[in-house]
Amino acid sequence: MNAAPVSPRLQLLIVDANVLIDYAISDTSILALVVKHIGPIHVPLPILEEVDQLTDADCARLGITLLDPTLNELAAAAALPQTTLSFEDKLCLVLAEANGFICVTNDKPLRVACEAAGVTPRWGLQLMSDLVAIHQLTPEAAVATARLIGAANPHITKALLALFEKNVTTLHHHRRRSS
Repeated sequence: MNAAPVSPRLQLLIVDANVLIDYAISDTSILALVVKHIGPIHVPLPILEEVDQLTDADCARLGITLLDPTLNELAAAAALPQTTLSFEDKLCLVLAEANGFICVTNDKPLRVACEAAGVTPRWGLQLMSDLVAIHQLTPEAAVATARLIGAANPHITKALLALFEKNVTTLHHHRRRSS
C-alpha cells in the first residue's frame, strides 16, 4: 500500500473482478474518474461475467472498455502453468502482458504472476490514491469509499484502512504544500 501514485501520464489499466466488485458496491463514480483522469480501464468479458454488480451498460456509462478476448488469447491463458491462478486471472495476465496494461487487482497470486512476467500490478485502493495525488478526489472521499469497501470486503482490514487514510492524507498535504 506504500507504492507511489502513478505519474500524470496516461496509464492503460486492466481491472480484475475483485476490484470491480469493490467499487461497484461502494462508489462506481471512482471508476469513471479513473477513466477520465488516469487512463482507460479495460475489462475482459469473462471477468465482467464474474461481477454481478455491473452490467455492460454500466461499463459503457462509466467509460470502461470491454474486451472480447480472441481465441488465441483464451488459449494462451488456458495454457499458462500457474495452478494457483483462476482462468480469469490468467486471462488478465495474458492481456496485460500483450497490451502493456497495468493490472489492477487485490489478488496476491495474480500480483506475483504479474511481477514475474514484467507486468506492473496495482492494488485496487491505489486508484483512489492516484486520484487524490492529481487533485481529482479529496482524501475524505477516498477514505469514505475505502471504508465502504472495507465493510464489504474482509480482506481490507482495519490496519490497511488506517494505512490508506494516512497515505492519502499525507499525500494530499504534501501535494498542497508543493503546489
